[in-house]
Amino acid sequence: TLAQELALNLEAPIALAAGLLPLLAQHPRGAIINITTALALAPKKSAPVYCASKAGLRNFTRALRYQTEAAAPHIQVQEIIPPLVATRMTAGRGTGKMTPEAVATAIIRVIERGDSEHYIGKTRLLKWLLRLAPGVAYRILKDG
Repeated sequence: TLAQELALNLEAPIALAAGLLPLLAQHPRGAIINITTALALAPKKSAPVYCASKAGLRNFTRALRYQTEAAAPHIQVQEIIPPLVATRMTAGRGTGKMTPEAVATAIIRVIERGDSEHYIGKTRLLKWLLRLAPGVAYRILKDG
């Protein structure tokens, strides 16, 4: 349902961050890592609520990063943008999916490097396509 999708993709990460920030503030180092999607950047017409929830999480992550840079610079707030991942949920949808293992390996590398925002796999191409030819990117993902 609409409420469940928003609760899972947007409200839960916000609540977790709010609950963990006081604990992370007590340690010399900490991180909050949110996983979004390319659909937070260019929506797909068949999944408006999913796209909106992930776009909301993307902006929450950025705003939280700005807050922690000033108030708690030892806490990293990271956004990771993977492509479609080969799972039971995505069976029969899309092509060129990354395996969960490959995505996990990439996420670990990102965490170790401390990037604030990182595009994994095909989403790196989308980042540039959105800058150079946004109309093309939107058309590709709209019906994808």
